[in-house]
Amino acid sequence: MKPGLMRFSDSPRMKRGQRGAALIISLVILLVITVIGLTSMKTSILQERMSANAQNARQAFLAAEAASQDLFRKLEPMNSSSTEWKRALDALDAGIRVATTPVAYGGAGSGKAATAELRYLGEANLVEGHSFGEDIETFRQRYELIGDATVTGTGARSNVVRGVSVVFY
Repeated sequence: MKPGLMRFSDSPRMKRGQRGAALIISLVILLVITVIGLTSMKTSILQERMSANAQNARQAFLAAEAASQDLFRKLEPMNSSSTEWKRALDALDAGIRVATTPVAYGGAGSGKAATAELRYLGEANLVEGHSFGEDIETFRQRYELIGDATVTGTGARSNVVRGVSVVFY
């Protein structure tokens, strides 16, 4: 026999209780690592979904805010011949807190649907001691501008309500 080589039969015998222990221990360690990996994957998937939901909710809010702001800007110049002022007067004729037909807002962007609605809230009373419109006849009215938006396919929805006081001379 060559020096340095050892036959299998010449090696020290293992005890019967230790046979295959390394295989079992390595399989248990592999199982623990697999469970840790699966748990971290589930956590990252959940975080991704939460992040997507937050982004969709923010997009819906911004679209509703834009629809409300667009209606406000169209009402602001107080042009009695504008379509929006006719809507305001129609809301006044309809009565207090009566829902009017929402008008689609086109600037929401792709994948989003937004509408703007105008509701009459009643006559606005100025604070006592206020001299605004004292010498002339004025009509002070209160309105709600309601912007509503949804992000299609996600279930994200937002509603923005803004109060506006209007003084007609």
